[in-house]
Amino acid sequence: MKTKNTLFYKIAGVLTLLFVVLAFLITRTSTQLSEDYHDEITQGLNKNVAGYIVEEIQGLYDGDSVVDSKMSSLMHHVMATNPATEVYLLDLDGNILKHVAMNKEVKATSIDLKPITEFIDQNGEVFIKGDDPKLPGTKKIFSAAPYLYNNEKVGYIYTIVGGIDYDSLIKKHEASYIRKLSMRNILYALFAALLVALLSIYIITRNFNKIIAAFTSFKNGNHDARVAGVQHGEMGLLANTYNDMADTIQSNIQDLQSVDNLRKELIANISHDLRTPIASIQGFVETIMIKGDTLEDKEKNRYMEIVLKNSERLKKLVNDLFELSVLEANQKAVQPEALQMAEIIQDIADKYRIIAKDKGVSINTVYSKDLPLVYADIALIDRALQNIIDNAIKHCEQGDVVTLELFREKDQVMVKVSDTGRGIESQELPHIFERYRKGKFYSDATKGSGLGLAIVKKIMDLHNSTIKVNSILNQGTEFYFNLPVHNRTASL
Repeated sequence: MKTKNTLFYKIAGVLTLLFVVLAFLITRTSTQLSEDYHDEITQGLNKNVAGYIVEEIQGLYDGDSVVDSKMSSLMHHVMATNPATEVYLLDLDGNILKHVAMNKEVKATSIDLKPITEFIDQNGEVFIKGDDPKLPGTKKIFSAAPYLYNNEKVGYIYTIVGGIDYDSLIKKHEASYIRKLSMRNILYALFAALLVALLSIYIITRNFNKIIAAFTSFKNGNHDARVAGVQHGEMGLLANTYNDMADTIQSNIQDLQSVDNLRKELIANISHDLRTPIASIQGFVETIMIKGDTLEDKEKNRYMEIVLKNSERLKKLVNDLFELSVLEANQKAVQPEALQMAEIIQDIADKYRIIAKDKGVSINTVYSKDLPLVYADIALIDRALQNIIDNAIKHCEQGDVVTLELFREKDQVMVKVSDTGRGIESQELPHIFERYRKGKFYSDATKGSGLGLAIVKKIMDLHNSTIKVNSILNQGTEFYFNLPVHNRTASL
């Protein structure tokens, strides 16, 4: 299934959004700053206009009435100096008494005095805007001065520097200004977007390079190569996926190498063990066929016994191989049931006493008659115990004792098989349950197939139990495992 390049769309979206936002903010900010800068300069240049008017037009207002003739002089004065200037005569409450304003009707009847008093207190050294009487709700730069009559303040002269005509002129040229400004802003925005894009690409390619380097190193045989320092986002997901994949592949390679080494060892050991009895059988059969008429019956019977013994050895080896392969392939279904372990170990002890007696080895059983039933597969447990006991007898000498013991531990029954034989060397103990593992100190005469304890281990695994071993060289060995006490809810 084809996947979308979400990373590309994310980067493209971020860059596009960044471009639009930068272009808008820069244009808006530049325009506003330009307007404020121009207004501040204009207000600074005209801060004394209201003061000049107060000095030039005396007797305009006495606190009660306005002299119309003086208003005519004020109008002529304003027209002669700056027709764009609007002049308002205010009383002490900010009410508009008279005005000189061209072109547009004055809608407001009063002016907010707070900006005026602040302007006067700061001697015009502050950038501040006041009410526009022609456009209530808007602010304009202004000049203001107190109007005195008999040295007492009776009102204010409030002038707006650049009224409607001034604004119309500004609007007329504003579009051209903004277009020019926008072009510069676009260049700035593109430059900023380029820097961000280069930085993003650098970060992304840096992470890609790390991942590619790890892939290349792994391909060249360094199976420990991993991607480090990439944790977040899609690159982090890719890096973590690669690391998990590499861990799995490395584990599988190690398992395959281990299995291959075991396979080679198994083939070599089986080939050796098969070759010996086959060669023996072949040799004695050929001897009987060649010297059949000259051999005495006693000698011929001895040869036939050797052939039979080696045939049984071959049969056991093949059976063990088949049984272990079935268990390892999980083709053997466990069929648990309630068992009386005392009966099972007693039957096994009776079966092996004949074999043990011929070797001078004693077999004892120790258990309590009130032990509870256990929940296990009778055939598999019987086979496991036979393998353990058979192994114990092989490594015992005349006078040694093999003991089968049962006792309860909470909701488990402990099964223990111990002997007083030669024991196992400490370096061999960790490996005795490995497939086809045989102690190096055993003589060829006492070696078995090397699969018996591996079969025991697999049977215990199928019962969710663990087979354990303790041994002291030349003093003896004990194997033990637990089986669950049977109850209605017990299961494997």
